[in-house]
Amino acid sequence: MISYKDILDDEYIKNAYSTIDKINTYAFSHGLQHINNVCHNMKTLCQILKINKEMEESLLIACVLHDVGQKDGRENHGLKARLITEKLFSNDLKQDKYYDEILHSIEVHDHKSIGDESLFCLLLKCADTLDFTKKRLVTDCKNKELYKIWEDIEDIKINLKNNYFILNIITSGKDNFKEEFAKQEFTKKIVCSFTNLAHKVNLMPIFKINGQEIKEYMSQKILDNYIIIHGSFGSSNGNWFPWLKEKLENMDLTVDVPQMPVGMGVQNFESWSYVLDKLKVDENTIIIAHSIAPIFVCKYLITKKIKVKKLIFVCGFNNYLGISEEYDTVNKPMFIDNLMDVKKYCDNIICYYSDNDPYVKYEVEKAFADTISNEQHIIHNGGHINSESGYTEFEEILENV
Repeated sequence: MISYKDILDDEYIKNAYSTIDKINTYAFSHGLQHINNVCHNMKTLCQILKINKEMEESLLIACVLHDVGQKDGRENHGLKARLITEKLFSNDLKQDKYYDEILHSIEVHDHKSIGDESLFCLLLKCADTLDFTKKRLVTDCKNKELYKIWEDIEDIKINLKNNYFILNIITSGKDNFKEEFAKQEFTKKIVCSFTNLAHKVNLMPIFKINGQEIKEYMSQKILDNYIIIHGSFGSSNGNWFPWLKEKLENMDLTVDVPQMPVGMGVQNFESWSYVLDKLKVDENTIIIAHSIAPIFVCKYLITKKIKVKKLIFVCGFNNYLGISEEYDTVNKPMFIDNLMDVKKYCDNIICYYSDNDPYVKYEVEKAFADTISNEQHIIHNGGHINSESGYTEFEEILENV
């Protein structure tokens, strides 16, 4: 059977990574330097977590191939890498016990977390993300971007002690290195990937710098992410969504406001699920949803069996028709009969609705909230709590985000 070293020696693969090095505009390498670093990280993780040799070999194959799609640009490079892997190595890899895991982990490694990921996927993401030391910096990085903090990171050490999974960053940085490290956007990826892997193997993550724990700098907001979802025939730029996104981002929070497919024949549960699949949705996610989006979110979490941290629903409803033929047509696929089941996937559900909604009856919105929420807020004369009723801002919701 083909080994990861055989693939590293393949002429196509070597040429592809050489091309990536030439077109790379980042201070961090994405060529063979990076691949070798990721393989080293993977060997360390496998040794510490006592991963069997068969799985380790398959993981190293995924490490070698995960970024090869970047030879044609960074966009969707995980999917591109999977297609290259299937084209070049399927015959050699199909007998591999972890063949499907290799392909899947390569494809999704550049995405945000998607549901309850396998150990294989999490190991690849962690090995990839943990390549953040000065070993990965390209020679002329100072002329490209200001990555001074990374130039100070000499090495990382990973070990286990009792039930703790410990990541220790070895640095020659200045006294304020801890504060600067916590501010970096890339830090969120490091913390998330290491934390998710630790939880997968039932360990508690600890982050250290030069042997000193940095718990005070690894605040929960580094892990948390927010998703704001609009309603039927809506827009990610409508109502109070841009205002709330700006408010959250000003608090250094991670926010996605996806544009969902809208229109007759376009909006349905599957098309909306496809968009949400590409975002990070896990136990650190807070979802804020308006109008039809709350019931969509409930159906999505129940169907995918994904737990989230908090749900904040505005004007949510279920199994209600009579708005108009167009709205009824696109709303109906979102409805469910097992609404109560969403409480298995989130135990903190907050509902806002008004006493004079012109589109959905008050009784319907109240019944929705009564079924699932542990906290309700009724907005007097709030209409559908949208721009039509004057809500280009929504100050009340800030109390719960």
